[in-house]
Amino acid sequence: MVEWFGFIGKLLRVNLTKGKIVEEPLRSDIVENYLGCTGYAARLLWEEMPPRIDPLSPENKIIFSTGPLTGTLCPSGGSYHICFKSPLTGIWGESRSGGIFGPKLKFAGFDFVVIEGRSENPVYLRIDDGEAEIKSAEHLWGKTVHETTDALLEEIGDPEASIACIGPAGENLVRFASVMNDHDRAAGRCGGGAVLGSKNLKAIAVNGTQDIKVARPEEFLELSNEACKILEKNPYRDLYADFGTIGLVNILNEVGALPTRNWRTSYFENANKISGETLKKKYLIKRRACFACTFGCGRYSEVRYGPWQTPPHEGPEYETADMTGAQTLLQDLEAIVRINYLCNNYGLDTISTGSSIAFAIECYERGLISDRETGGLKLNWGNAEAVVALVELIAKRENIGNILAEGVKRASEAIGRGSSDFAVHGKGLELPAHDPRSESKVLALQYAVAPRGACHMHPTWPSWWDSGGLDCGTKAFGLPWPPADKFSEVGVKKGLVTKIVQLQGTVSEILGVCIFFSHGMEENCLTPARYAAILSALTGWDIDRFKLWKIAERVYTLKRCFNVREGITKKDDMLPKRTFEPIESGPSKGRKVENLKGMLEEFYEALEWDKETGIPTRKKLEELGLNDVVNQIFR
Repeated sequence: MVEWFGFIGKLLRVNLTKGKIVEEPLRSDIVENYLGCTGYAARLLWEEMPPRIDPLSPENKIIFSTGPLTGTLCPSGGSYHICFKSPLTGIWGESRSGGIFGPKLKFAGFDFVVIEGRSENPVYLRIDDGEAEIKSAEHLWGKTVHETTDALLEEIGDPEASIACIGPAGENLVRFASVMNDHDRAAGRCGGGAVLGSKNLKAIAVNGTQDIKVARPEEFLELSNEACKILEKNPYRDLYADFGTIGLVNILNEVGALPTRNWRTSYFENANKISGETLKKKYLIKRRACFACTFGCGRYSEVRYGPWQTPPHEGPEYETADMTGAQTLLQDLEAIVRINYLCNNYGLDTISTGSSIAFAIECYERGLISDRETGGLKLNWGNAEAVVALVELIAKRENIGNILAEGVKRASEAIGRGSSDFAVHGKGLELPAHDPRSESKVLALQYAVAPRGACHMHPTWPSWWDSGGLDCGTKAFGLPWPPADKFSEVGVKKGLVTKIVQLQGTVSEILGVCIFFSHGMEENCLTPARYAAILSALTGWDIDRFKLWKIAERVYTLKRCFNVREGITKKDDMLPKRTFEPIESGPSKGRKVENLKGMLEEFYEALEWDKETGIPTRKKLEELGLNDVVNQIFR
């Protein structure tokens, strides 16, 4: 029997169709080659799930996954990931969340929970100290996230448990519905909430007292303490502590990189009204932090009086402030706080929600939809009442909300009449609040090639090199230094940089840690070398940064192959039309993406993918030990 350090060593497989729960040992071959979180999950989904299935069918699987550092004293070890085939994009889907759910899952006795099939009636899953049970959730169906969480905590009689659940948006199969945990933490993107809704799984409640064994405790504690001291010098520490991620609103607006008015411009004249500084001054109650976090970027806020009175809850984050604020020209922060609360409670991804609403407003402005389709709502720019109303209509799939609940890509296909020209998405995933025209051309590449579609966080924030001027401890892997101008495209090795950026982020994803701690310079962040040392002390393995990097490349490549099996090739590595149009106003006026094709070719070359197809070459797959993948990709 294998003795596990860092990992609990167990996987829980829940077949909802049969009402059957099976406990399985972790496979050491997968752990050795893919580690945890999205790595282990990617391998399982590759092996167990056939291609081209309907993401909302019982054949889809969703995996709640932790990493070896989840639940440990290593700073930032509060992460868990959900992995599945996305109902929004039809390709690889994943989403991360913090809080305490991931650590509690390990304390409950499991590294992974694999959800299969579909229950005939609404159910929830309780996992407590190695025991698991499927229980009726018919009394919870229709309840909001907060109502569900509070009811379950009372029902199970354990106020220290962690609840992950869906709200009405997930039940109604909104394609960008979130999985929420600990009331307000979101595994937000790609529609994991809709997958759970399609399975009639309302919630998972976890708690336990099981230990995570450490191979070399004294060394691990010393390295973790050293990591905390290193992070005290991190350049982002004070920003996140003082203002949270919403502190980026004014910073990005000043350089013309704040997406505004459905991406027509990247400058918002009223940005300060929806900024982190204004939130702190008027609506902030206190900071909040995830498990083992030393930054505390979470905001806990409320609106006490007025038409947008909102009870205390977590948020809003930067993405919410921009996507439901600047993108819709909404300058009322009280309304944005209310929108954030509604999205959390209904279980909606605020990025896709805001993007869908901004798209709808532009359709209305152009006369493509009218008061008849909106039910009389005046979808004018900056109309707070209309934006709030649309959030509820989307969650309930009522009137125009039923179309918008399909996401921008499908909504534009339904509306037609040229609306695809301003439907801003990549592979069906709505772009987040970072403009590839003005923030970073590495960002443009990531939007085009990232495994889950146009994404700024998975694998990582891609602008740390040419926009942030950071090295993240990756010079040993060939990072060009000093950084090139952020507006340059071909001929400055941005393809190579994008490869390094993708793998640097994948390291965090397979360890179960927050990527914020890996952003910085060699001397003030958690680099691959530091993570390798911490991982070695935890597990007892002898693993250096280069071996960790190779595992990250294997995982990243397998996700690409998952998408290739779903039909994705070079033709799909595209950006929306609006990113090729010049920014209309502000400090970055006139900037646009000009040569995506050239940057893509440099990226494929750096990763040893075929430049004609965008598919990893047979040689590269064999080098990474993905021989069985070769047989499926090249048969």
